[in-house]
Amino acid sequence: MKKRLKVFYGWSKINKIQKREAIAVAFENEELAGDECRRSGKSLRKTMIVCYERYQTDAEMSDAPFKNRVFTVYYVFLDDKAVKGSLERALKINSESDKNHVDIEERKRISEKLRAAFIASHRDYKEPTRELELPFVPG
Repeated sequence: MKKRLKVFYGWSKINKIQKREAIAVAFENEELAGDECRRSGKSLRKTMIVCYERYQTDAEMSDAPFKNRVFTVYYVFLDDKAVKGSLERALKINSESDKNHVDIEERKRISEKLRAAFIASHRDYKEPTRELELPFVPG
């Protein structure tokens, strides 16, 4: 029987350790059975608000045997230099990182779920405005 590992998308919970807001993407590295599976999911939900779940592709699962943790988590921080506090930029970066493994329709669903969860907890959020940027022309 083939293993079915999941990918969890959500928002990291702010606490004493995680002090920056971020999109969190957690990859399962081993398939757990029964009670262990529920416990690992519960421990994951302590660190992030899960908005969307999907199964990993074969290419994504190829790294799992070489990991020594139950989950591998990647973050897209909102205060990152490339994101500059913009929810739309963070969602675009997250979507671009999945383009080799996930089709466009599912990436749109993931972005919508993440956007809805963020807006629900940040009701007064407005997309940051940027000053006009002129391209540098040497000479």
